Order: sequence, then structure tokens, then C-alpha cells
Amino acid sequence: MKKVYIIAVASLLLGGCNSNENSGEENGEEANGEPVELSIMAAASLTDAVNEIQELYQEEENVEFLTNYGSSGQLRQQIMQGAPADLFLSASLSDMEELDSDGAVAESTDLLQNQLTLIATPDAADALNEWGDLPEADLQGIAMGEPEAVPAGSYALEALQNLDMWDSVEDNIINGSDVRQVLTYVETGNTDAGLVYQTDALTSDDIEVVDNAPEESHEPILYPIGLLTETDEEQAARDFYEFLQTEEALDIFEAYGFEGVE
Repeated sequence: MKKVYIIAVASLLLGGCNSNENSGEENGEEANGEPVELSIMAAASLTDAVNEIQELYQEEENVEFLTNYGSSGQLRQQIMQGAPADLFLSASLSDMEELDSDGAVAESTDLLQNQLTLIATPDAADALNEWGDLPEADLQGIAMGEPEAVPAGSYALEALQNLDMWDSVEDNIINGSDVRQVLTYVETGNTDAGLVYQTDALTSDDIEVVDNAPEESHEPILYPIGLLTETDEEQAARDFYEFLQTEEALDIFEAYGFEGVE
């Protein structure tokens, strides 16, 4: 009877240890209590909102975020070339779709919407009241993202072409490597005007918001988020992926000017 009792107690103790280990892994931490590291690839226009959401998430979860912000096209290329990434937060449907067709996306959803906005320096804003003023205004440079790599630049090119303005402004265009660089060009006066997302325009006190692009001038600006297949932290990555879709996270996105996708 003593042997049976000892074996039973030992089994209970071992079971308790395994239960604690599994609980730790499920709650965003390694079995040894160290934080789980999640590698996030996120569009530059999401920087401020995602930083705040991550800080909020870390109040409850033992997670360390390694976040790389940049243009969605460049981030997609990095993922395709094998850069470590658990989640991709894109400003471009096409970049997410290309990764998906390559087998790199386990699950994705369209999360946010944005607007394309014309901004200017305070001095140049006097010559601009709306998008239609761009071809005739005497401007020292119009900044926009490189269309091949920066979704905001692709939307800007589409809008300018559909509004029959591209031929008039093409020689005055200065390309930026991402939307935040475009914003900086205008903030510092390196260009008189720029085409950025509404959410980026709202972060700056050094520029004037002129006008949003007519909605029919470009495809809807949607932000998909994707859980990637090569993640080493599947459960922790999924937990954060799902948290990004909660009311709590969406409230933060909306505070920065984004709109949820209905």
C-alpha cells in the first residue's frame, strides 16, 4: 500500500509541474518565466498606434516585442527572404496577398481603413485649398512614397493619374522611402507639399492639412494583419493577433485616425 501511495503522490506532483509549465506557455511566457519574444513587421504609418497597443498588452502579458517598421513592400520582401517574423501588419492588400500566395500566411483579416491626405508647409498652404490646386500651385517639391515599394505612394500615383494631374506634377515629385519620411520632408521644409495617410498628418503640428483625396480617385486603403506560418511562437502570436481585433485595441487605432473595417 505504501508503494502505491508514493507513486500516486509522485504522479500528482509531476502532473502539477506539467500543468504549471503549460499555463505559462499559454499566458505569453516561456516555461522558465522568461518573456516570449514576438517579431512584428508593421507598416510605418502604424508606428504610434502599435507602440501604444503593445505597451497596453504588456501590462497583462509577459511578452517582448521586436518590431520593425517600414514600407509594406520592403517588409514583405524581408519576410520572403527569410527574416524572422510572427505577424505582418500591412498597409497594402497586395503585399499580404503576395505573401499568402507564397504560403507565408497562416491566417489574415482586413482590420483598418485610412485616407490619403494632401499636406503642406504653413507657407505653401496659402496656395492650396484642395487637391485640384496641385497642378497650378507654385510648389518647391511634392513628396510622396515610392510607388513600387510604399503603399501610400501607390495610392497617391493612382489618385493623381485618375484625377488627370500626374503629367502636370510628375517633374515636381520627390519620392520617400516610407510615409513617415514623406511627412518629415514637409515638416522640415524640404518640400512644400506631400501626400500621406490621414493618420500620419494628424501626428504633426508642423504641417497644414489641406484636403483628403476624393474617395473615387483610388482603391480603398485597407490594412490587413496576418499571422505568419513560420512563427516560432504560434500561441503567443495568435493571442496578440486576436488582441489586435478587440475593441480595446481598435479604440487606440481610432484615436490615431484609423477606422475599423465593418
